[in-house]
Amino acid sequence: MRIGIDARTLSYEYTGIPTYVHDVIKIWNEEENENEYYLYSNRDFELDFELKSNWHVVIDKYKYGGIWAITRIPNLLIRDGIDAYWEPMNFLPRKIKGVKYYVTVHDLAVYLFPQLGTFTDALLERMFLKKSCEKADRIITISESTKEDITKHLGVDEKKISVVYNGDSAYAFLPPTYTEAEEKEILDKWKLTKNNYILYVGTIEPRKNVNTLIAAYEYLRGNQLFDGKLVIAGKRGWKSSKTMESRYLSRYRMDMVMPGYITDVEKECLYRNAACFAFPSLYEGFGFPLVEAMSAGIPVVTSKVSSLPEVGGDIPFYVEARSLTDKIAVAEKLKEALAIKGEEKELLQKNSYKRASLFNRNNTARDLERIIVGI
Repeated sequence: MRIGIDARTLSYEYTGIPTYVHDVIKIWNEEENENEYYLYSNRDFELDFELKSNWHVVIDKYKYGGIWAITRIPNLLIRDGIDAYWEPMNFLPRKIKGVKYYVTVHDLAVYLFPQLGTFTDALLERMFLKKSCEKADRIITISESTKEDITKHLGVDEKKISVVYNGDSAYAFLPPTYTEAEEKEILDKWKLTKNNYILYVGTIEPRKNVNTLIAAYEYLRGNQLFDGKLVIAGKRGWKSSKTMESRYLSRYRMDMVMPGYITDVEKECLYRNAACFAFPSLYEGFGFPLVEAMSAGIPVVTSKVSSLPEVGGDIPFYVEARSLTDKIAVAEKLKEALAIKGEEKELLQKNSYKRASLFNRNNTARDLERIIVGI
């Protein structure tokens, strides 16, 4: 069987979707089978593992990735005799006879809330997302919440949709991958003290609600409820200037650490040593950082919206949807999370590990394979 994959996301920095695609390809590559895999991209990319001989990288240079995926992929599928095509980034090309189409729809954030994305993103979602779902032989979603959104807002029969959870319990029940010396070096780099900083990990953009987190942190500091730092780790996304301005104008700006994009080792170290994790997002198709934080066993404050309660279960301290932009409401939940000590914290850690362990990248890859290859 010949399987085509839109791999252009592998040329991006490894946030949610690139990590998802990378992990699936890596696990499929480790298997022994007779399938031929074709990785299509409009830009060069590098992998941190060696592909086997039944894998083929096809680079078709083109400036605009979205247009490329819709207009140029069909000719490549025909040329390479593809039997099944997996699109992990929402938009399928025109239907090619004899080729089975599979699309992963991660969320409907920009479709439902255009103000949370760029004008171009919102336009593309409105123009092509429903059509992609109609073309697909099977739709894959990463949560029951997204499945519900697809059926409700795009009018898709739920029988056409398979839920394959994303994420991975990266640290649960495992020792650190770094040495004590490396840990000290990482914490010293940003002048951090163990268990005395609030951590956020994710892209800095309006949907993530980082401005409210900054305001909540200022409230905690101003009322002498917390004396540690706030670490906002992740690359800058669109409309991040307001967040940067909020930090710059804050009287506590010297205690707000914004390291930008961080390495895997730095991320693990920051998770394991944080006092708590804050993720007050306005909408998530899954919420990969939520699982990472639970797998590190630290208290979590997150939003009671979209897929986040589905992923977090009874582990996080939830901020109600109506209070998500209320700094005092977010601050109160952070205060509760920071107050967890002793045996209560140990129990939370154990339960967090168990919850995070429900999500496994190997299961994700194998479930996808069963759907696409039919094994």
